[in-house]
Amino acid sequence: MTLTSPPAHVAIIGGGLAGLTLALALHDLNIPSTIYEARSEDFDQGGGVMLSPNALRVLDSVGVYKRVRDNSLQFDVLTFKDGQNQTTDEYYFGSAKLYGYQAIRIMRKELLDEMKAMLRERNIPIHYDHKLSAITSDGPDKVDFTFANGQTASAPLLIGADGIHSTVRGTFLPEVKPIYAGFMGINSVVQRSQLRIPDGYKLPATVMAKPGAFLLVPQKPDGSELFVGSQRRFPALDSAGWEALRKDKQKLYDMLQENKSDWPDVVQSALEAVPVDRMGFWAFHGIPPLASWLSESKRIILVGDAAHAIPPTAGQGANQAFEDVRALATLLSKLSPKVPLDKAAAQWQAYRQERIKKVLDLTQQMNVKRLPESERARLPPGATWSDQSLTRGEGGELGWLYDPDLAQEAEKWVKELEQTAGS
Repeated sequence: MTLTSPPAHVAIIGGGLAGLTLALALHDLNIPSTIYEARSEDFDQGGGVMLSPNALRVLDSVGVYKRVRDNSLQFDVLTFKDGQNQTTDEYYFGSAKLYGYQAIRIMRKELLDEMKAMLRERNIPIHYDHKLSAITSDGPDKVDFTFANGQTASAPLLIGADGIHSTVRGTFLPEVKPIYAGFMGINSVVQRSQLRIPDGYKLPATVMAKPGAFLLVPQKPDGSELFVGSQRRFPALDSAGWEALRKDKQKLYDMLQENKSDWPDVVQSALEAVPVDRMGFWAFHGIPPLASWLSESKRIILVGDAAHAIPPTAGQGANQAFEDVRALATLLSKLSPKVPLDKAAAQWQAYRQERIKKVLDLTQQMNVKRLPESERARLPPGATWSDQSLTRGEGGELGWLYDPDLAQEAEKWVKELEQTAGS
């Protein structure tokens, strides 16, 4: 039986950014939810996220944005610099004038902590140390599921917001596995005061030189700390291999220091300041496009990285997860006999997949842009992103990405379905 009214309760598997945002959005629409998170309450993944106007519009709609804005670094443009410190391109991450919001960079933990405080204020339950082990029945009118700690639960609707290695996805699409993209980003953190930054040098910046691209991204509200790192091709490892590399901070440090003399002085100063103990990396994984983000009963729905993993180069991974859940929450609140879940979800998935495809194309162009010079030189024209290749309009060319209001989009699909049912 497909749902023909808003669900009485929603179970959300995954207490990351997508899951918490979905719970807040559902609460505003009078749909109760419970979040189940596999990890412990004090787990800290570390790192920061860059959020562009499309995501900030979502966070604004659930009351999060105004609570985190002042704890974040606000900026508009990521500048591309060459080895001679000249600006070659500008990539707009946000703009209050063009897109309604400046972009922000915020530490992931600070954003999650603020959202958790909002969940507590609204009495939305979140259960930690609840790792999903199995879905024991899917439909016709509810989903039953069990956890590794022996607990069991059921709900009319279950949302898998449990990331790229999604256990929820594995219950109905066991053949889908994350695919390593062949790239990794090696990163660390330095203090701004340790860098030799030329006068008038705009940050954040991606420095393009012979070895490839080097990121200099300020973080903390005052920009006193910088996230720094470089992307490189790297052979695939198994999970034990990745874990061993994560612990081998000296090896990561040595890899980042390779070709040091080929970088301009500002990057060399960052490499000199990098502390070995803060070394980390991000292996870029994707998943193939899924035929459906819903189980056969339509009572299990995937969102975020569980449905579509996006490499971090265009900074859209978290941003697209926010879009997923905003549109989905609005749709769920509008379900009716004229707007049944199966038809509404089909509209949602088609729209989201089309957008994700465009974002993946942009991400691939940005990936290519960050390759070493020798590799870029062999590519066909148009393979790499350039602001000159678009009608610049001072950054207005990214309107397709930053302007949509996902709640409004969902309202449009509801109207279309109502009209179709009425005709």
